[in-house]
Amino acid sequence: MIYETYVPPPPLNAFIANFWHWEGDNPGHAKDTVMASSRLAILINLKEDALDWYGGKDFADNNRLKGMALCGMHTAAFAINAYQPYMMGVDFKPGGAAPFFRAPMGEFQNNHVSLQDIWGPDAERLHQRLIQAPSPRDRFAILQQALLGAAPRDIDFHPAVAAAMTRLASGRVCRVAALAAQAEISHKRFIRLFMDEVGVTPKLYLRMTRFQNLLDRVWNAPSVDWAEAAARHGYFDQPHLIREFREFSGFTPAQYMTMRGPYTNHVPLTG
Repeated sequence: MIYETYVPPPPLNAFIANFWHWEGDNPGHAKDTVMASSRLAILINLKEDALDWYGGKDFADNNRLKGMALCGMHTAAFAINAYQPYMMGVDFKPGGAAPFFRAPMGEFQNNHVSLQDIWGPDAERLHQRLIQAPSPRDRFAILQQALLGAAPRDIDFHPAVAAAMTRLASGRVCRVAALAAQAEISHKRFIRLFMDEVGVTPKLYLRMTRFQNLLDRVWNAPSVDWAEAAARHGYFDQPHLIREFREFSGFTPAQYMTMRGPYTNHVPLTG
């Protein structure tokens, strides 16, 4: 297995968590469940011009796109092929994808979209250059230049959105009206700005952030006191935690702990 990551320099590092490159072996199961996440990503198949993802009951609905796609913010779990031996991608920070696609991020919620449908023929040319590049580092450099070219000259977060994401990062309850008042804009305008840059409402973003914070803490733990975890992460009680865990993952906390795999946000589907 080969897994490399790269954090781009400014100004991209304010918007992008990392670029990654993966070459792996067959894991022995067909699909992975991917949990709900507040981050958007670019996925690139370096082996063929196709990407598959699955939704619907028991993830039986197969959706196929061209080999480069934007994975929007997902508020529920979906599934992917577990064996994709040559892949690379971009993980955006929350709200970080907006400058590069010049469309309201809410349009991509719970969806995957071919980059050709956004960037046109430039996406196909970029895909071919990435496939033909001799090394991961060369591919990172090519992708970095493509993103700089797609961004406006001055890229930045709206100050109201940036301040709100900082306040919401802990997952602790914070009233949307208070965030709007702090930014000195109307409640309605604040929600629209947040939706356009981040992809979901502030209230839903808070819930998803709380879930991801919880997941990061319990993923590698040998055992978990769920009542203590609920209190630590701002849930009303343990039943509240269980309801939200099931909504965002498709599993109960106990099922997740039994089925969890080597990656925090993925669960192998072995059945």
